Amino acid sequence: MTLFNYRNPGDNQRLWHVYARSVLRYGTIKKIVNALRTELAYRRRDVVVRSRPYILFLEPLYYCNLDCPLCDRQVFPEARARDAGKLSLDLYDRVLDEVGDYLFQCQIFGQGEPLMNWKLTRQIIEKTHARGIFSYMSTNCTLLSEEIAAEIVDCGLDYLVCAIDGASQKGYETYRAGGSFADAMAGLRRLVEARRRHRSRLRIEWQFLVHAHNEHEMPEARNLARELGVAFRPAPLCGMEWDPELEDFWLPKSGPWAREFAPGKPLNDFPCYFLWRSLVLNSNGKVARCLVYQNASQYARLPQASVMDAYNHSSVQAARRLFRKEPIPDADLPAPCRGCGQFARHHGGAVLDRNSDVRQSLSGRAT
Repeated sequence: MTLFNYRNPGDNQRLWHVYARSVLRYGTIKKIVNALRTELAYRRRDVVVRSRPYILFLEPLYYCNLDCPLCDRQVFPEARARDAGKLSLDLYDRVLDEVGDYLFQCQIFGQGEPLMNWKLTRQIIEKTHARGIFSYMSTNCTLLSEEIAAEIVDCGLDYLVCAIDGASQKGYETYRAGGSFADAMAGLRRLVEARRRHRSRLRIEWQFLVHAHNEHEMPEARNLARELGVAFRPAPLCGMEWDPELEDFWLPKSGPWAREFAPGKPLNDFPCYFLWRSLVLNSNGKVARCLVYQNASQYARLPQASVMDAYNHSSVQAARRLFRKEPIPDADLPAPCRGCGQFARHHGGAVLDRNSDVRQSLSGRAT
């Protein structure tokens, strides 16, 4: 197992500009000692972890102005149809009071677009910055007025991802359904200009999800990013694993971005790090075991439990046992963890079709 099990098919800029900077800029002895204890628990596959998570994935709201076809909001519309919501700032204050001193990062995104309620998202960023935590936000960049751009570069945010998957309307809208490439680029240019005008240290990344219908536009997008002075990061489009029809439509057929998935084999040959390193907090106040299956792995509502009680919840302990070598009971293995297609397990069922296992979890037949 490598040191952090960090893999990025695009490049390693986030490793240095997010993970390394979060330690160098915001690290304390207290945080470092806690993170080392958490990493030790991860390597020992401890079921009960006494240290705190050191990364927080925070979803400000569940709403979005686009209809990206592989987003869980589209694939599983029943997941939070009556329980969408926006994050309570009082709840976030409580989380910070309990584990804020141990957090290196707060990554502010989820199934929604953070700029649809910029006032709320800005307050989250400001609270994060005030507590000495690295703040990272992702946006589709289509809702950026000059006023919002100026506030983004001046609010304490450390890293901004602009998700623009194309260099033309045709290439862009194949995945960013309902979106305008011109609007996204206008927003990106406003950010660059605001950063220059305010002499901000904010690092801006153009993230380009590569698929069969836009890969030919990647060189042009890279050149545009270079002209604007923003980092460019290509990354593979995910979310169609184990679905041959979706793979056939989305995956490049040849070249460096072509991928073949082996049936029954996980994407990564190491254990899940979400269960040890991080806490995933959805906008409805519920905690999830996993960032990938954020909707289907919800298991507790924080107002009724402390962060550490949720971090060591019975369903989380059961999920952690999936990665231990000794025999474990077959009963009460939580879905979708028991058939996870992301990480290598020692227990649980076969790598199941993503849709069937997640839908089973969402239907209430599995917990």
